[in-house]
Amino acid sequence: MDNTEILLTIKLHQRLFVDPKRIRLLKEIAHCGSINQAAKNAKVSYKSAWDHLEAMNAISPKPLLERNIGGKNGGGTQLTNYARRLLQLYDLLEKTQEKAFQILQDESIPLNNPLSATARFSLQSSARNQFFGKVTKLELKNGHCMVSIQIEGLNRPLVASITEKSAVRLGLVPGKEVMLMIKAPWIKTQLEEPVDKENQFLAEVRSVSDKGGEKEIILSIGENPEFCATIEKTVDVAVNQKRWLYIDPEQIVLASL
Repeated sequence: MDNTEILLTIKLHQRLFVDPKRIRLLKEIAHCGSINQAAKNAKVSYKSAWDHLEAMNAISPKPLLERNIGGKNGGGTQLTNYARRLLQLYDLLEKTQEKAFQILQDESIPLNNPLSATARFSLQSSARNQFFGKVTKLELKNGHCMVSIQIEGLNRPLVASITEKSAVRLGLVPGKEVMLMIKAPWIKTQLEEPVDKENQFLAEVRSVSDKGGEKEIILSIGENPEFCATIEKTVDVAVNQKRWLYIDPEQIVLASL
């Protein structure tokens, strides 16, 4: 893995726009403010540097360079805001490509699910519970959008409550893949069946761990999925115990591509 080299090339109108050599040249111009010095730093001739810059400018949607003539510190060349953003985008794409290649080594990550794969290598969250599912229904209720999401292994959908604006911004429609994030304290458990609670499921305790002033328990619904919840240390709970879990729809965070 350490010897892997991924070279990113971007074309516009079937013509080369940027590649590692051209990006290096732009970075050197940003650093020193001189095409001549940038060419030396990038180890290319002045003519070659100009050829690359002219080729890029010829197909670029916006100018890449700003020439400063005279002035207190003399003349020079600076990158436009568009060119600086291009460098930032290129760095972002390089990191994304590297992360994407890394997940190839983990066969537990499905590569036919763009959201699942992207979230695994790019999204970091403090939420202990992260699940992937598909939207089955959207319903407006009391000013909120109730989103039903089917997760593999559950006999019925989980329901999340978000604002109507959030549903539009996430582009939620039936069949849309989404990621659900639920913090461990948001999952409530009890021995008795809850009365009229949303998202209630009968689960089995798989493990119990002491975490200072509280306990962390892992509960499973059938073979899958597993939920992580935290409860007060004084609560009597044991492995293989049956407990009901329920989740407030407003305490489910959704993400989508």
